[in-house]
Amino acid sequence: MFIVIEGLDGVGKSTIAKALATKMGAVFLTTPGDKFSNIRNELELIYEDNVQARQLFYMSTVVSVANDIRELIAKGKTVIVDRYWLSTQVYHHWKSEGNNFKLLDIQESLLVPDLTIYLELPLPQRVIRLAKRKSSNSEDNLTLSKAADDKLRYLYSEYSKDDITGCFLAVNAEDTVDQLVKHISLYLKAL
Repeated sequence: MFIVIEGLDGVGKSTIAKALATKMGAVFLTTPGDKFSNIRNELELIYEDNVQARQLFYMSTVVSVANDIRELIAKGKTVIVDRYWLSTQVYHHWKSEGNNFKLLDIQESLLVPDLTIYLELPLPQRVIRLAKRKSSNSEDNLTLSKAADDKLRYLYSEYSKDDITGCFLAVNAEDTVDQLVKHISLYLKAL
């Protein structure tokens, strides 16, 4: 099984993805992934003024992780990924004001998740969570205006209609981690 956890910055994607992976005995992956951690900040600076080039970097990490997912699934593993295609397209659409690449050839070549879980959290709670986070960056903070929050939510809604999201489940992320993992587990059993 292949599950993706998506949502805006500060909704708890990484926390929920890791907890769900632990409960299910699944492999946890993330995009852009650990193998890019040494070069990510440098590339962010290089591509600071070129959103399309930045999008291609992040999309290359999705393609790389997709290959890892295929190999793991072929071995019978369940895989849970923190961000995948949807976040990459949504955030680059937003940052480029709609001038992002559509990348349909890449989209068609990717493995479709069995389930994409979109975590929702009201803006005031995202603000609180991001303020507590030690690793927040300037892009995270740009998402904290009402206009950005509304636009990103709208884009997630629109992009979630693409086949690449697989089955799509929106989940209110206001509950505790244990409650959310239990809710998602029950949903997965019903599948």
